[in-house]
Amino acid sequence: ARWRLVERAWELRLSRSMISVGFDYEAKILFTIDNKLRRTTVTGCRDAINGYQKGRCFYCFKAISLSNVEDNFPDVDHFFPHALKRSGWELNVDGVWNLVLSCKKCNRGTEGKFACIPTLKLLQRLYRRNEFLINSHHPLRETLMQQTGDTIQQRKAFLNTTHGNSVGILIHTWEPEEIDRPYF
Repeated sequence: ARWRLVERAWELRLSRSMISVGFDYEAKILFTIDNKLRRTTVTGCRDAINGYQKGRCFYCFKAISLSNVEDNFPDVDHFFPHALKRSGWELNVDGVWNLVLSCKKCNRGTEGKFACIPTLKLLQRLYRRNEFLINSHHPLRETLMQQTGDTIQQRKAFLNTTHGNSVGILIHTWEPEEIDRPYF
């Protein structure tokens, strides 16, 4: 049974300690539970997202830098929070359509977003960002269309529906003060 757990961990590309194991008392068998609440690393998309954001925080426009030695190294933030996964809603929050670069203050500071839903003004900014990448034939074009819809109407409806449902689940909305002039 232990060896099967190790094999299952390899199959899921996880440490075996991260697999949830259950026991069926009727059948008297162990089974693994695929934990969909597990966080996935999304930091690999920093460069692609930064190309659009011009070295600025998506929310407040503060200067950020991909140089790892500086204080203003950005977080990759889920526009629609990862906390939505706990609601049981099958939403791909780890998709590039939902990822933005954020300064630490906006993402996790005392006045940060945390598990709040960004306002409609910020939703419009996310829509413009996604459309810019799609229309510029960026390498992420096909991925964005696959995740949000093939047409402008489908993509707009997807984001509006996602926003409405998210506010219904997490209730609180959030918008920071803009530190600099809008860059995008």
